[in-house]
Amino acid sequence: MAMVTSDRVTMLKNVKPFKSTWVVEVKVLHSWTQKSNYPGGDPLQFILADRTGVKIHCTCKRLFYPRVKKLQAAGQWRFIENFSVTPAGGKYRPTSHEYKISITNLTNVTNSSLKIDDNFLSLTTFSDIINGSLDSNFLIDVIGQAIDIGDMQVVPVQSRETKKLEFTLTDTDDHQIACCLWGRFAEHVYYAYKVGQLNKNFLCLLRFAKINVYKGQVQITNAFETSTLEINPPGFDVQDYQRVMPNNDLALTSVNREVVKPKGNQRQADKWSLYPERTVLDIIMATEIEKCIVKATIYAIDTDWAWYYFGCVKCHFKKVTNITKKDVVPVNHLWYCDSCKQSVTDVAPKLKLHLLIKDDTGETKVMLFDTIAEPIVGLSAEVLLDGSLEEVEDPEDLPEPINGLIGKTFKFGVYVGKENVDYGSHIFTIGKTWSADEIISQSDDEKTEDTLTILSSDRSSGQVSYVTIESEDNTCLSSNPLSKRKGDNEVDDLSSTSKKQCSKIIKVEKNADE
Repeated sequence: MAMVTSDRVTMLKNVKPFKSTWVVEVKVLHSWTQKSNYPGGDPLQFILADRTGVKIHCTCKRLFYPRVKKLQAAGQWRFIENFSVTPAGGKYRPTSHEYKISITNLTNVTNSSLKIDDNFLSLTTFSDIINGSLDSNFLIDVIGQAIDIGDMQVVPVQSRETKKLEFTLTDTDDHQIACCLWGRFAEHVYYAYKVGQLNKNFLCLLRFAKINVYKGQVQITNAFETSTLEINPPGFDVQDYQRVMPNNDLALTSVNREVVKPKGNQRQADKWSLYPERTVLDIIMATEIEKCIVKATIYAIDTDWAWYYFGCVKCHFKKVTNITKKDVVPVNHLWYCDSCKQSVTDVAPKLKLHLLIKDDTGETKVMLFDTIAEPIVGLSAEVLLDGSLEEVEDPEDLPEPINGLIGKTFKFGVYVGKENVDYGSHIFTIGKTWSADEIISQSDDEKTEDTLTILSSDRSSGQVSYVTIESEDNTCLSSNPLSKRKGDNEVDDLSSTSKKQCSKIIKVEKNADE
């Protein structure tokens, strides 16, 4: 394998989903095995950081364990080459990065000579936790003096007896936060208190901890095995540890999504006419699952994502990975299909557009797959690529028909789903699209919409398109919300300190009133 050179290395903040041939240089901050009920075994999880301190979550299926042996050494620097990038989401996000890394069958991990001892700690102040300004879906680093330590309890959790310890953390400003630890974390603190005979002023450093609200009280708890705990960590003193706390800045990100579309061309009574009209803000703030219609304008293209992908013809266009050896002349394109579990050559490009929409109340994002995007764009991906089988190199280099969507207004049939209501996702599944002035009383045949879980932006842009979304890249989970309302976030908690600005938004059309 070729030696990794500095000019090939990308900083983690710049890693995007539009390709899989990234090279990063990272330090392993933490690794653990996550229990899973899915076939294939428990995946390995990692928290990685680059030299700038940007952190990212990395996951590896059991099948690819041999490829990450060198990552299972905390504190070591490594090069990682060739991996997929997908949206980060969920209620236990160990980093504020919008995306996460997934190890694939093409990933290589090699040693790095870089030596930086920094653990890239990002301590959160107690005042920020107490005032509710943080998004509880992001895990935090917190340090405090352990006081009021209670007795060890043994409670049933999912039919298993689990140890539980409750105490209080306090800082040098006498802010206090309840803390509840489980399992080995509870045992660690209890040993330090009862057996270790430590000074009662001992400090607890809890990394990647979860903010919870229990019986109306804010508390800190371990996030299963994602968290780490250290008693009296080196470099900290009870009297002065707080002054080293940096300003906490949790980034908002995005989410995963589904796209749904009915199929057919025959028009029948449109059931969408039965659903209410809503604004973008309404669906962002929704507290109940529903279907509705939103009228909004496409104001930009999200070029964090490629505008097309290659799909396997045999398995109905499941996304394939390019495994072509670039040093072979002439180049014969070869692909690997996860669905077929083999190399394939019969592939075709398909549109996959990520669009940003807005109305007078807010902004959000949606993704359009081939069958619904093509009628809007007017041309297929195959025509736009003129037969090319090359993957996206510059995601900002978009064909004019796609750029031409900017500034157009449509009506969108929106699914406000469980992921929106329970997990705070602002990426909404679109069931149909209509021209802005169309009266929604008819639609294509009334076949049941097929819903496909996909990373989608939350807006769709089409004049008239009713199509079924069948096979698509279900490795893509979602992208970030762009709503400008206060406390916007991709998971269920509505409070947050910051929002991700969509990088690389092109051709933003300004309204006269802006």
